[in-house]
Amino acid sequence: MKALDFSKSIANISIPGTHETMASTTGIPWVMCQSLSLGVQLQIGIRFFDIRCSLYTNELLIYHSKFYLHSNFTQCLTDMSDFLNKHPTEFLVVRVREENPPIHSNISFCKAVRDTLENYKSHIWSEETVPIIEQAKGKIIILYDFSKDDRTPIGIPYRSLKIEDIWSAKSFSEKWKAVQNHLERATSIVDNQIYLTYNSTTINIDTPCYIARELNPKLYDYLKGKHGRFGIIAMDYPGPKLVEEIINTNNED
Repeated sequence: MKALDFSKSIANISIPGTHETMASTTGIPWVMCQSLSLGVQLQIGIRFFDIRCSLYTNELLIYHSKFYLHSNFTQCLTDMSDFLNKHPTEFLVVRVREENPPIHSNISFCKAVRDTLENYKSHIWSEETVPIIEQAKGKIIILYDFSKDDRTPIGIPYRSLKIEDIWSAKSFSEKWKAVQNHLERATSIVDNQIYLTYNSTTINIDTPCYIARELNPKLYDYLKGKHGRFGIIAMDYPGPKLVEEIINTNNED
């Protein structure tokens, strides 16, 4: 991100991301959505992360639906903070979603998130306003996707974004048409609203890996040589080449 105009809003650039970021640790094909760990995703240029937590005995554990992914929110934030310490001109955007109701816990999901974020407060952007890149540098920008306990800011409301997320499609053509239409809206409208497009879905009994083999090449071909604001694009199984193509759309020449 160091090559970008720091006066730009983060809403007015293209950001590569992952859907179900942490779903790389299970051997179940229909649960796995990534082949790369969080650390490797950071290294290849992923900057949006879809982190889904469930509160169990007052600890925020990472889940995909009912499947535990052998990690926790604290470890995610530690890895991200360590990365930002080494790369202070970068910023990360993190959706925090409540995946399942709390179990054996005597605090709310919101309080658990607040308490955890407090340990990383020097790196957290918890305001509800969308920052410019200069403000965002070195920060983890929280998109909260859960019920708040009070009016104290905890980040940008996830539901305030413009989102394309047909997570269950009838066909590849239906999903790809929705993705393409949303990307075209993102580039044609000038505003300070974050656009988020999920280039992922479920179709019949196909696995996320199989679906990614169809959708990711379409996305690469669509973006190749284009420039402009495409917003956040979240993907299953992205590779370095596709991530680089998304980043390159920020070039103005």
